[in-house]
Amino acid sequence: MTDLLRVIVFCLVATTAKADSIISNSSFETGNGQGADQWNCSLSVPPVRSEAEAHSGKFSMRSTLKNAGAVPSEGHLSQSVNSGIVEGKTYDLTFWAKQTDFGVSYVQEYMVEWHDDNGARLPGKGLTNFKGQKDWAKVFVPDLVAPVGATGVRLMFRFVTGAVKGGSGEIFIDDVAIKRSDYTEEYNKFLKANPAVAKAIKGGKISKEKVLAGIRSREEEKSADNKTLK
Repeated sequence: MTDLLRVIVFCLVATTAKADSIISNSSFETGNGQGADQWNCSLSVPPVRSEAEAHSGKFSMRSTLKNAGAVPSEGHLSQSVNSGIVEGKTYDLTFWAKQTDFGVSYVQEYMVEWHDDNGARLPGKGLTNFKGQKDWAKVFVPDLVAPVGATGVRLMFRFVTGAVKGGSGEIFIDDVAIKRSDYTEEYNKFLKANPAVAKAIKGGKISKEKVLAGIRSREEEKSADNKTLK
């Protein structure tokens, strides 16, 4: 492997450190009291920031609902990101959940809503049921394609009980991320501009996965930098 090729590969691998998700404060480590920075907690019984359980770090978000008689309860947890989304690209949503109660009439859902520069809503993934496990388990939602005109995204979790006596539900949410998953275009452009790397991959000296991971991380960091500048 030539010295130049070593430098290129080193620079790529060096960027594979954990890059920011499009979602900010994804593990809820920063906040004030029961609220988490960058997140909106709303409705009659909003989720709260909690140290009782955490998948990573010290905090998670906890939704606890318990009907008083037959009066329903509802809480929303949401975040809107105004930039960093690339139209036509594919994204994955991941989060970790720990279910401690799933009572009668209880429903919990997530929703992904894209929007354009003017804040207008675009087609997305509507309210979708999910269920956690007794221990921390990862929820993986792949292949979310940003529609034409999309520049931002809104993620919402909804927790609700029906108008039933004894309705209840409790869950902890942590490590929420929305990350772009398809970098084929950037990968092909990189190989065209760096034929030595393409040759090394073909010869088995470098793995395609390692180069892709470097490109992915570099693009995520660029996206995070652009979001900060805005």
